[in-house]
Amino acid sequence: MDKDVIDFEAKRLTKLPPRAMARYLMALPAKERMEAIIARPDAEAVVAAMPEQDFYLTVKEMGAEDALPLLALATVDQVTHVFDLEMWRKDKILPGPGLQWLDRLFRADPRRLLAWLYAADFELLVSLFKKWVRVAQMPEETDPLEARDFLPKNTLDDQYFWETSYPQFEDLIRDVLSYLFETHYGFYKELMDHLLWALEPEMEEAAYRFHRGRLEDRAIPDYYDTLEIYRPMHVRDVPFEKTLPVSASDEGEPASPGFALTVVPQGVLLQRVLADLDDPHTADALRWEMAALANKIVVADGLAPDAPEDLHEAAAKAAAMVNLGLDLLTAGDESLAHSVLQNVYLEHLFRVAQGKVYGLQRKLKALISEGWLSRWPTGRTLLDNPWADKIGALLQKTPKICRLQGVERPRWVETFVHDRRELHEARQCVAVVESLGPLFLALPVSADNLRENLWPEGQVRILEEVTLGVLLFTAAGTMLRTGSWAVHPIPVSLWSELFGEATPQRLEAVFQDEVRRRIEDPAARRLAWMYVASLLERYREETENFTAENPPDPRLMSFFLFQE
Repeated sequence: MDKDVIDFEAKRLTKLPPRAMARYLMALPAKERMEAIIARPDAEAVVAAMPEQDFYLTVKEMGAEDALPLLALATVDQVTHVFDLEMWRKDKILPGPGLQWLDRLFRADPRRLLAWLYAADFELLVSLFKKWVRVAQMPEETDPLEARDFLPKNTLDDQYFWETSYPQFEDLIRDVLSYLFETHYGFYKELMDHLLWALEPEMEEAAYRFHRGRLEDRAIPDYYDTLEIYRPMHVRDVPFEKTLPVSASDEGEPASPGFALTVVPQGVLLQRVLADLDDPHTADALRWEMAALANKIVVADGLAPDAPEDLHEAAAKAAAMVNLGLDLLTAGDESLAHSVLQNVYLEHLFRVAQGKVYGLQRKLKALISEGWLSRWPTGRTLLDNPWADKIGALLQKTPKICRLQGVERPRWVETFVHDRRELHEARQCVAVVESLGPLFLALPVSADNLRENLWPEGQVRILEEVTLGVLLFTAAGTMLRTGSWAVHPIPVSLWSELFGEATPQRLEAVFQDEVRRRIEDPAARRLAWMYVASLLERYREETENFTAENPPDPRLMSFFLFQE
């Protein structure tokens, strides 16, 4: 950049108040976020203004080691939140990760570590240190020299002796205990006494209760509380009963996490309505609701709360389902959508959308397990692309749609269902597959015979590579060659002759006749033709440069079954 050009955006960031800056940060990539914080003279105030969940996600996106400068600026509550998510798995403390994060905080700033130790739940400290060290005392009336032979080797006061089961962290534990010993001997003594005499299960149970309470305060629920979001809700049953929090001063309110709103796609209904909000308190309430939804998805779906990609996936799912629910409830009316966000809980919008999307998935699963696809040994592998990819996306744990993205090099990308148009596309995809049943069931074909007779040099060599398109083209080829509709692999010796006859135009006529004969319902016929037409278009593209005198090599032809 020219040195004379003023970077107005960077200059604006230096003038934003800490709280406004903290809200803006989550819109930046993690590295730029860190650089923007460090560049501020009041970096510590900016970090303090960050909600704990945004702080944690930033640390994870940066990587624990690269985020040490951020840890050096962290508040006690932010450190506690990191430890809550990193040191616990359900109701169990993980001593190894706990030591690793203790070490990082010590290297970032020993004073931050000391502040956290004094502020942390005492039951948690006792539980952690019980897993890290074994403590013993000098027995009364015992010669100190003799006692040294059986006591742990480490001591600070010749009263409490300890050793660790994590020798690689022995220096760290010694430094931490020394800090406590030198700054507050009473605290140190109480900790060591509890390590000697307190019952570990009782300490860990008490620590877990405090841990769960903190997570619930940050809208991170218990597993069983999360399952409610997957209970379907019909549009007509949505209650307009939301009560927004009473407005208060910015400084008096806890900062609302912004990570769940950063993934709302540009241009969708939810984003447009949010962009028009002029009430900061309503915006804060919606941030809390979206964060709560994303956290529930993390817990209910068994995602890893310490994995940034899982947090982004959960946030993207929450944003997509809320937008779809909003679109379904308002038919895309922006003015009505404003009212809905004011009066309807986002979780209810989520449940409306889930009911539609998962209802579609259940129908698809029934089609595969009980419908015409169940009649083929390899099931849904019988479908041709792109339909196979689309069905595969809808069958994921969270149903998605498969769409082409990119201009120069378009590729299929899986995305969540965001609105009514995409829901219609998903429904249409399932309807297309459902409509193909009569075509498949009318094919005279034996999977066992094919398994034994497929040409080993062809594109389709095993049964798992056989698709409905291959069966239809082979039957059409047999029709052109013998006048009968049957799936007989084409003799390689007759390929040149058949290719001269199997023009796209003639194949289209054969397929149209078969679709008319086998499918009575006009709507189902149109759906089935969408599938067949996509196959014909691909056949045209792959054969347009060949002639009857110069046919493609049968070893490279994926549309037909061959035999020697």
